[in-house]
Amino acid sequence: MKFEDAKVGMEVVVTGEQADHFPEGAVIVDIDKNDFSVRLKGAYGEHLWFWDINSRKHESPRNVFDMSDIHLKDCDFRKLPPTTHLLAEYLGLDPEKVKCYVDKENYTIKVKQGDVEAKAKKTPQDKWDFRLGMGLALCRLKEKLAEPRKPAFKEPCHYVLKDGFVNFTTMGLLEDFIQDSVMYAMGNVFKTQKEAEDNTEEMLKRANMVIEFCKKQGW
Repeated sequence: MKFEDAKVGMEVVVTGEQADHFPEGAVIVDIDKNDFSVRLKGAYGEHLWFWDINSRKHESPRNVFDMSDIHLKDCDFRKLPPTTHLLAEYLGLDPEKVKCYVDKENYTIKVKQGDVEAKAKKTPQDKWDFRLGMGLALCRLKEKLAEPRKPAFKEPCHYVLKDGFVNFTTMGLLEDFIQDSVMYAMGNVFKTQKEAEDNTEEMLKRANMVIEFCKKQGW
């Protein structure tokens, strides 16, 4: 890895002499632009600094802490930025399990959890908005993660009301209705009444988080 490519939060793997210190990979937790170095933190709390010797004087010899032994993990996906954790939580996602990849040149944001991936891309007529793009990508990821147990739009389903009761509709949720789309993204749509009842507490928690988020935004 080159120093200019390193960013805080990137998940990496380490090869070479120091590989044994990071058997499960590491995360870049600090960057020092004065001496072209990065600090890695391993899964078991190990901390080590590595330097990009190619950015220094040519006579600098290679050593066991050379950044060339650091490689990106999982095809450039990295942990969610801390500023997006609250948004992920509002959608019922665990921010520690979600990774993201931001391609500013192509105006694309990808997010993934395990093998499930979703993305959002700016249309030509729109302005680049990171928060909006990340929010859309996370919503789509949430939908994909819940798809196996979620009825499709317009299919009969059960959902949890704000008072904790479960309602049933033969029409299903409608994608054109904002309220229905939000409930669908939150996962508040179930095939059976028992599924809905078993998830009542979680659905009320998510609904209250969305309400509080909107209040804080002044919406």
